[in-house]
Amino acid sequence: MIKQVILISTALCTFLLVSANASAHGASAVAGEWLPVIDKANTQHANVTSQIQSSPLGNEILVEFTGKGKLEVLGDDGEPFIRIMQSGVYANWDHPMWYKVQTAGPRPLPEWVTDNKVESKWSQVSKNNYYGWYDKRLEKTDEHVETWNVAIALNGERSDISGYFKSLAPPAKRTLVTVDNASSPIADLNAMVIPGAERAIRVSYKGDHHMVVLDEYQSPMFRFSPKGVEVNTHSKGWQSLGRAPVSTDKQWVKLSSQAAYTWPDNRLENRSEDGWKIPVFCHQDKKVKYIQGGWVEVASLH
Repeated sequence: MIKQVILISTALCTFLLVSANASAHGASAVAGEWLPVIDKANTQHANVTSQIQSSPLGNEILVEFTGKGKLEVLGDDGEPFIRIMQSGVYANWDHPMWYKVQTAGPRPLPEWVTDNKVESKWSQVSKNNYYGWYDKRLEKTDEHVETWNVAIALNGERSDISGYFKSLAPPAKRTLVTVDNASSPIADLNAMVIPGAERAIRVSYKGDHHMVVLDEYQSPMFRFSPKGVEVNTHSKGWQSLGRAPVSTDKQWVKLSSQAAYTWPDNRLENRSEDGWKIPVFCHQDKKVKYIQGGWVEVASLH
């Protein structure tokens, strides 16, 4: 996550500040608390970035399109009601879905959209190449349905942004992710795992030389130095996070003036007998070392 997304604007940064890993959740029509999560493995489109923000009010999805042509968001009837282009965002004011996604709760529809006849009445609603809206398709309405789907079309070719519902109910047992700093110490580095619906790792560095964190594809993702933290915007690992900046003319962009950063990392979830590892390249000794740890099961507190 449906992720700030291009150093685009203050409004977008605010939207992404509370991401899908927040403890807040959207409304649900079935028992329990459910968090809609984007399935990154099945939702990989070039030039498309999506992220979900859930709150007690409802579930919002943000979609950014950086390609040529148009990305269309399709309604329940299979007809487009939002178009995202480089020139801006356009809405079909005659489509009922356009009015339904403006608020988290129910909203009266204008008389002219209740005749079951959708005409083409497009108008520009934003000059940006991204848009966020509430979408009821992100709510779990059936106990037997485990996935959700938002239909889109890329230059006329049908596709989807899809995901699954993650239960926030505490299990009988929970798994803690641990960091083993002693087994493979890295000078001047400290790492800790931040628990939550989506676990994250926080790394701080006090060394005088550069230290580079590699992504899952063994490509440089973060660069730590006394001047702060930079991100490689060409890194697939970074792009999959859906955070800003996603596309920019500069390959390396500064994220923080402090040499510390926190991000969710899939490697914390991929359980194996050898534990989890995040490789880092230390310029001081020209070696690849690892931030590593494991998992410990403990009883949940109810």
